[in-house]
Amino acid sequence: MWRASWQRHNGHEKVAEDLIKYFMRYLNICGRQVGEQHPVFMIAEIGSNHNLDKTIVKALIDTSYSAGFNAVKFQTYEPLEVFSGKITTREVNYEKLYGYKPWWKIARDHILMPRQWFGEMFEYVKRKNMMVFSTVHSVKDAEFIMKFDPPLFKVASIDVTHLEFLGELAKFKKPILLSTGMSYLREIDEAIDTIVRNGNDELALLHCVSCYPPKPEDVNLRNIVTLRDTFNVPVGFSDHSPNNYMAVASVALGACILEKHVTLNRNMKGPDHPFAIEPEMMRDLVRSVREVEAALGTFKRNLSSDELESRRQIRRSIVAKSIIKKGELLDRSKLKFTRPGTGIEPKYIEHVVGRKAKVDIEKEEIVTIDMLE
Repeated sequence: MWRASWQRHNGHEKVAEDLIKYFMRYLNICGRQVGEQHPVFMIAEIGSNHNLDKTIVKALIDTSYSAGFNAVKFQTYEPLEVFSGKITTREVNYEKLYGYKPWWKIARDHILMPRQWFGEMFEYVKRKNMMVFSTVHSVKDAEFIMKFDPPLFKVASIDVTHLEFLGELAKFKKPILLSTGMSYLREIDEAIDTIVRNGNDELALLHCVSCYPPKPEDVNLRNIVTLRDTFNVPVGFSDHSPNNYMAVASVALGACILEKHVTLNRNMKGPDHPFAIEPEMMRDLVRSVREVEAALGTFKRNLSSDELESRRQIRRSIVAKSIIKKGELLDRSKLKFTRPGTGIEPKYIEHVVGRKAKVDIEKEEIVTIDMLE
């Protein structure tokens, strides 16, 4: 895969191995470590859900901040650089929503956030100590966004095979989040190889299913593990599901980045509102993810202080079933195993039976080692 390609292009196996080890640790975004054993990096995707209203954009930023998201993301592209001028709303199944029109015009007039807003919105996000960046689709897009000092770039799934673009984007020396929807492993391999060969070793993959929304059986969350184990890079999840279940489950499978489309109201007009999550769902998602993070713990088998107390209260001990007099041999028929677990454990019964009682043992009394000769 890409590791072999890197070695082939550079001829230095040690360089490749060092790079692999680095990738396996984390992605560094403005000093924040993103990867396994670090808090999930949570991205609120505003995208087209601004509806050409600045108050909506700011409300979405405010809600993302109060919900606990780490970053806000926009989208940047020139319509005719992404869509053929011949594609209409009919081909993309939005004729009912917008009428029969060229799709690039709909993108220009309804979906794209005006470029003159970007400076204001980037500053608005930064004042909240959140990160803000954009998906870019060309070098010109990247040059435009660089005016606002983004911490990273996002690359959409449609550009996984646009190797010329990926190579040029890598030269900006910004971390890259690469979505992998619609992509085979060999295509992802080629994309990573292109980015690395052009001098950028700061990248992460996002598992993604390019359906809006996807069927649950198509989400294939186990691909998160496949991507991580195949490429040894941080892996996240760009989720287009209309609920939070998939995103929360992805964290348990190792996703260290989550991207979710957000909206103020799913009933608003626009292609992305129906599967985006509303404010209460945004808050619930962050709460749930943070709880799952805490619940994942470590690979080391430890007992918490609370569970140690439960162990004392709930485990069984050897207990006298009837009165046992001092000097009497302890017989199995006079012993039982009951809670709490503060005495001798049942597994030591063979070491107790046949021993003499050093003191009188009352019925229902827990047998302890100092009671025996």
